[in-house]
Amino acid sequence: MVRIKLNLLKQEIAKYIGVPYFTNIPPQKLTKPEPVLVGKGSAKEIALKTIELANSQNLKLTDLTPEEIYNFQKKNQVGIDCSGLACQLLNFILKKELLPVTQTSADMLTSLPLSHQVKIDNIQTGDLVRQNNGHHVLFVIEKNNDTIFYVHSSSLGRGVRYGEFNLQQPNIPIDGIFRLKQLS
Repeated sequence: MVRIKLNLLKQEIAKYIGVPYFTNIPPQKLTKPEPVLVGKGSAKEIALKTIELANSQNLKLTDLTPEEIYNFQKKNQVGIDCSGLACQLLNFILKKELLPVTQTSADMLTSLPLSHQVKIDNIQTGDLVRQNNGHHVLFVIEKNNDTIFYVHSSSLGRGVRYGEFNLQQPNIPIDGIFRLKQLS
């Protein structure tokens, strides 16, 4: 089993909090399919693309509020989708690229041969909560007693954000809990 210090993972997650949700654009529709332009970029790639776009539009990011930066990113289609976020965080834990990030989906991350289903009471850091028939995925940060803390990127709400649910009475729909085979 891969072990990571929870505080390091939380520091990495903090880089994504507040980044807008951005749905996938099929890479074949882009002349240069950069991960950041298809909802799959790393925090660093998202930050650099935001700076690049702001400079090209003669906009000084330091003069903007976080809300204005969020709206600027959203307007310019800079953000991350749920599977991009999960894959970036899994790559961080594994300290290597799991698979080409631009080709991931929530369904792929929670399917064979990459993962296997685990019982909800065995949930741990790095597990994935599958929702909406494989169209959405939550990344588990930690379990504290019966409470599961997670992070995800969603068009409902404000992009990347934290959430939680209780194991005994989940207040969210769950299709299953999956663990990457490399984390087992």
